[in-house]
Amino acid sequence: MASDVDASETELSVPIDYVPGARGHGILTVGRDSDGADALAIWRLSPTGLAGGAWVVRFEEIQRDPEQLGRIVWMLQDRCLVDWTADTPTGILDQIAHLLPTDLVAALRHHILTIPDLLTEIIEHRASYAKAVERHRTVTKSKLAPLAWATEMPDPEVLMQRAGTQSAAASPVAAAALALTSVVATTAQLWQDTEQARYRRTYLRSLGEPQPLPPRWLARLRAAVGSAAVAPV
Repeated sequence: MASDVDASETELSVPIDYVPGARGHGILTVGRDSDGADALAIWRLSPTGLAGGAWVVRFEEIQRDPEQLGRIVWMLQDRCLVDWTADTPTGILDQIAHLLPTDLVAALRHHILTIPDLLTEIIEHRASYAKAVERHRTVTKSKLAPLAWATEMPDPEVLMQRAGTQSAAASPVAAAALALTSVVATTAQLWQDTEQARYRRTYLRSLGEPQPLPPRWLARLRAAVGSAAVAPV
C-alpha cells in the first residue's frame, strides 16, 4: 500500500518556504520496503529541500494499479529531479516510463539536477566574493578580515556518507530518499550561509540582494515550471 505524508494524493501542500517562480525538487529512489519487497520511493521537496510529500509504492502494486503511480508522479511535473548523478533518476524513469504519459517523462528527464553541480556553483560564488573582498582591500584604508563562512564546503563523499548515517527510516528505500532530502536541504543552507556572510559586508551589497538559491540552480527550477506537462483531465 502506498504511504503518503500528505492528507491525500491530490491535496496541495502549504508551502513552508516560498521562492517566486519555482516549485522545487523531486526525488526517486528504488530499494526494499519495510517488508523486503521491491519498491519505489517518491519524495516532493520545496526549493530549499523541505519535504512536502512522500510516497513508497511496491512495484507489484504499480503493476496492478499503474494509475496510482501516475497520480503521484504528476505531483513532480513542474519540479527538477535531483540526485548525485543524472543516471540514477534517468534509470528509474526508464523502469516506469511505459506506465506514465510521454510528455511527463520527457519533462522530468529534461530537468535533472546533480548535487555535485549545486555544490560547485556555491564554491564558485564563495571564491568570487572572496576576490571582491581582496579588490576592495586595495582601495580602502580600513583593515578587512577575510570572509568567514558559518559552514565550510563539505567534501561530497563525506556529505553523502553523513546523510546516509543520519537518515533513520522504516525501510531502506525510504532511507535513501531521506538521505537525499537531507543533502538538498544542507546544500541550500550552505548557500544561505554564503549570502548572509556576503551581505554583512556593506561594500559587497552592490553585488545584489540576497538570493534564496544560486542563480543557475534557481534558473533550472524556474525552467522546470515553464515547461511543465499538461495533466490529463
